[in-house]
Amino acid sequence: MTIEQEFLLKLIKYSQFPEAVGLDAPGTDEGAPVPDAGPGHIEESIVPDGLDWEKLYREALTQSIPGIAGAGIDAAGLRDRMPVEVGKKWKDAEDRQLVNYIRYMRAQDELTSLMREKGIPFIVLKGLAAAINYRDPSKRAMGDIDFIVPQDRFEDAKNLMIGEGYEPGNNSEDYTRHFAFNKDGVHFELHHHFSHEDRDVERFVTGGLENSRRVKIDSADFSMADKLGNGIILLDHMKQHLKSGLGLRQAIDWMMYVSRELDDSLWAEAFEAAAIEIRLDKFARVATRMCQLYLGLREDNISWCSSADPSLCLELLENLLVSGNFGRRNGDGGKVESVRAAMRREGVFRRLQSAGEANWQAYRRHKWLKPFAWIYQSGRYVKQGLRARKNGADLKDDFKRAGDRHKLLKDLEII
Repeated sequence: MTIEQEFLLKLIKYSQFPEAVGLDAPGTDEGAPVPDAGPGHIEESIVPDGLDWEKLYREALTQSIPGIAGAGIDAAGLRDRMPVEVGKKWKDAEDRQLVNYIRYMRAQDELTSLMREKGIPFIVLKGLAAAINYRDPSKRAMGDIDFIVPQDRFEDAKNLMIGEGYEPGNNSEDYTRHFAFNKDGVHFELHHHFSHEDRDVERFVTGGLENSRRVKIDSADFSMADKLGNGIILLDHMKQHLKSGLGLRQAIDWMMYVSRELDDSLWAEAFEAAAIEIRLDKFARVATRMCQLYLGLREDNISWCSSADPSLCLELLENLLVSGNFGRRNGDGGKVESVRAAMRREGVFRRLQSAGEANWQAYRRHKWLKPFAWIYQSGRYVKQGLRARKNGADLKDDFKRAGDRHKLLKDLEII
């Protein structure tokens, strides 16, 4: 890890668990500062020698956590220590994130009112359903608005949204999990299934839908899954992105859920059995222990992950830091890495065929081309590899990283 990455982990800790590092006084309201300790009360030594604030800022952007890291800077009283230009860019990034958060809240409020008016049950997936566990939900960067409805109400919800001016997005005829919409600059994904693969997480999501809870964040009043269902959603989402590029934002979502909900009691009563059923129990333990070792998650009453191998926790963390949010650090090289990992999981021909069927527009119009889809995809991968080389990517490093990730997935018993 670089100096900037190590310090970014500390800022996450300061932002979400300031009391654990002495930034809150015992017995005060949550978020209240230590008495008589204004900005700058953190020791000078907390800022490591050689820290490059510009690189730290870029690292926070790469991980899509400028708001969280900025909250850590404020909690530690370090805002005045930043170079002026970096401080201005960081504040601009936080302001943009806050504006997007407000726009996201309004869009979800409109959607919620529409669905409730027509009596269509739904729950929010991730997004505000993850942010609700944060110390300050507005610090979490928001992306799409994902939500799921009962399968027998999917067409009702889809037609309702079209009738209310939601514009259909880029929807492949072969993609069956959701239907995408856009409205007022916000992307929506209406789901009737959540599962990506053969792991039977669907029944837990369905159970979370049937036992949904109505919650509120600021002005947003919405429905989310029950404790078990929401945890399974976040765990499976993290697992899915680990294959292509998992970043710190998804790990923080999981950590804050564990902090608020998944203590030893819930683990023993329901979550362990569910995690074993979907074959993600080892991943849950390693991810949680990683958060305790490096991101500030408390250990009291969360001992169910204590058996996790520390070296595997570090390996997982390093993978997160290398990838960035949704694998954005990998660029074109990341596509090479992702393809190789997929081929090792699925087999070369099966991967080429399935990807070719998904990507070849001519096949969608002329189904008789199906036997040739693998040839089309082979050429597509060659072009991606050449583009990565042209852009300066080191393909040897990409293939090595793919091998490392494949090993990590095996060690975590995900594949």
